[in-house]
Amino acid sequence: MNNFKFLAERAEYRSFSKDCIDAEKAYQNSYDSCVKLVRTALDAAIKWVYVKKNKIPPENLFDLIANAGLEKNLADKLHFCRKAGNAAIHNEKEFSADEAEQCLKNLFDFVQWIDAKYGKNFVPRSFNGEKNILQTEICGIKLNTPIFAASGTFGFGEEFENFVDLKKLGGVMVKCITLKPRRGNDGIRITETPAGMLNAIGLENPGVEKFLSEILPRIKEKMNIIVNISGSSVEDYGELAKILDVDGVSAIELNISCPNVKDGGIIFGTDEKQAAKVTSAAKKSTKKPVIVKLSPNVTDITKIASACENSGADCLSLINTLMGMEINIHTWRPTLGNITGGLSGGAIKPVAVRMVWQVANAVKIPIIGMGGIRSAADAAEFFLAGASAVAIGTANFAEPSITMKIADDLEKYLRSCGLKNIRELVGKVKV
Repeated sequence: MNNFKFLAERAEYRSFSKDCIDAEKAYQNSYDSCVKLVRTALDAAIKWVYVKKNKIPPENLFDLIANAGLEKNLADKLHFCRKAGNAAIHNEKEFSADEAEQCLKNLFDFVQWIDAKYGKNFVPRSFNGEKNILQTEICGIKLNTPIFAASGTFGFGEEFENFVDLKKLGGVMVKCITLKPRRGNDGIRITETPAGMLNAIGLENPGVEKFLSEILPRIKEKMNIIVNISGSSVEDYGELAKILDVDGVSAIELNISCPNVKDGGIIFGTDEKQAAKVTSAAKKSTKKPVIVKLSPNVTDITKIASACENSGADCLSLINTLMGMEINIHTWRPTLGNITGGLSGGAIKPVAVRMVWQVANAVKIPIIGMGGIRSAADAAEFFLAGASAVAIGTANFAEPSITMKIADDLEKYLRSCGLKNIRELVGKVKV
């Protein structure tokens, strides 16, 4: 941004020009600092207006705005900046890039008004906002950020709307859906581990019919919706993909870490032929992009990835959870009612990064990386390894707004690297 530079060229604006320019510079490093400095610049600029009118400016910024004789629309913009500035000063919240930019734009509108009213050579200008360097797309789906919420950790999205700007997410991979409702596993289903957690929920969900009739109508306008589906036969996946080929669904994600009950209980995601069959069945049944979620519980994940790509997968997401187990040393029994469960969280990140890198070098379709991401630094590793987007899972339980923080910090990281778009980071690991 370079919107306030013209103020420095006018000697009459010296009392507030530096504050405006400093606020804009701060945007590159800290959105909170930017908002604070906007309030400082606004204070100085509006006092300048009072002096120009030969009036004594009030001490209170609210009174400064209220008694300045501004039209309501402009006064409302300044009140927005005042309230945001106060919140930033008192550390009441963390500000996003959009909020900081809105404060700068409101300040710019005010100094434009000053220049039009009191300037000698007024030249109309347009605010030049920063391009969204996180904006990208996968499988034709436009993403405001390359940050998804992973299935099973974010409900149906609506549960998090008080913590997260759902439109700012790349999308939400909603809770896994099956043909019929499932009550899930009995007994203890979640246990914390030293660097993550084990879960054995058992795909509890309301079933596809209730999802379509009650849940999808409530959420379809709020975000990009990726429906994660699971079945116990190849036919189940085809039928689910067909049923979910409706408006409001952006893509289908195949959870293939499940047993094929019709073929001896073999796990779809651990056998390349089974993975290929499921992918093909889904692709033949829907016009939506098909994302295949790969299991890490295999010897060579690239073989599964290639089989899915050759069967028509539009995208791959990886990794799903690693199989794990915990035993209570006092009872000598497994902690989880299901005995084993899926390990997720920070502990699995190095494994996930390695697998994303391997798969990125084996296929040409895009990858959504996931597994232990808790910060923008973690996310950046996945992009460097070859992921075009990432999904945040277990970290949502510890910090419901973590996806927003990762998006904001990732943007700062890209700017610090001199990059103009997230796509410039993908696959750039130096090996």
